[in-house]
Amino acid sequence: MSAPVAIGEDAVGLASDELLAEIAEGAAASDASGHLVACHDLMLEAGLFHVLVPRELDGAGGTAVDWFDTAVAVAHADPAAGWVMAQGAAQNAWIAVAGSPELAATFFRERRTIATSSAGAATAERRGDHLVVSGSRWGYVSGCEGAAHLGGMVRTTSAAGAPEGRMVLVPAAGAAISPTWDTLGLRGTGSHHVEIPEGTAIPLADSFTWPNLTIVRPGPLANAIEQSVWLITVSAAAVNLGAARRAIAEATAAATHKLHRFDTVPVIEQPPFVRGVAELHGQVDLAQAGLRALLDQLWEAALRDERPGLEQRARLRLAAIAAVRTGADVVRAAQGLTGADALHRGHPLERIGRDAQMLLHHVATSPSSAELLGTVLLGTFRGLPGSV
Repeated sequence: MSAPVAIGEDAVGLASDELLAEIAEGAAASDASGHLVACHDLMLEAGLFHVLVPRELDGAGGTAVDWFDTAVAVAHADPAAGWVMAQGAAQNAWIAVAGSPELAATFFRERRTIATSSAGAATAERRGDHLVVSGSRWGYVSGCEGAAHLGGMVRTTSAAGAPEGRMVLVPAAGAAISPTWDTLGLRGTGSHHVEIPEGTAIPLADSFTWPNLTIVRPGPLANAIEQSVWLITVSAAAVNLGAARRAIAEATAAATHKLHRFDTVPVIEQPPFVRGVAELHGQVDLAQAGLRALLDQLWEAALRDERPGLEQRARLRLAAIAAVRTGADVVRAAQGLTGADALHRGHPLERIGRDAQMLLHHVATSPSSAELLGTVLLGTFRGLPGSV
């Protein structure tokens, strides 16, 4: 297993070897059921969902690299758990910097998570200090079965009447989960549909602007994530890089004692395997090091009270998209080095292979997103800053 991840100045090991072992042990069961990973509450108790939350709100006060490294380590144990953790931690960070005083005071009183999505066509009408929602059904709400609050993005208007996007939240008991998540991979994310009853009046205090966060509590974290979409793309990269590292480890373990017909030495000593696995290590190390360097630059700027510009966010997201593809390619190659054994349902590489394919199809890593980001670098970007 990966070593514990150091968080913040106190080097608190949130993702301990023991926790990672429990996460890995339950991965197959959640994959079979299509429901949320059983380790959700263990990760919550260990503080993984609060890795970015500032210490004054009883979080770990970690950096962007701390968050990324933690997600890679968890995804090494189980990619589905890594996605739930990365996204849950990002959403808790949104509340930490943009949640109203009432929401933050209540939410951070104890350890809990939210689960939201922008995959819907919900609208909301402002009525005084409430938002009355309609068409409030969202898909791909990862982690919804373990979250204390559920919701999604609605299109509404600001107090001045201008168009505005907001994430609205209700206690989990006030929403309905439809079990629609029946997919090839990442089944343990339990990314079902969520619906809030038509006409529900939600206090404005239980919402926040999104994807452009209106900052309530300034600081380095707020500087870094005011434009929030990059966290989703980097989450996907962390998951596929963790999956790739696990795939290399599984292929190496399988090769240790495997002998093909007429072989005199195990596969692990044969030049094609040695060359192949060395190349895979290099690909993952390069992708991970590049993203860590970009995240370090972003965080150092945030500490100087600077916000990442359009080009900086575009480059970070493009590197993350490339890392998602690299991770998926490495997993496939590790399966190839392992041979037919990797296709058996009981082999970890079979599940990891399915998991690694899923995030190639996420909207944040899609060819259309890459094209949009490319226009930023070419100086022809005509979209909204929040889309980057």
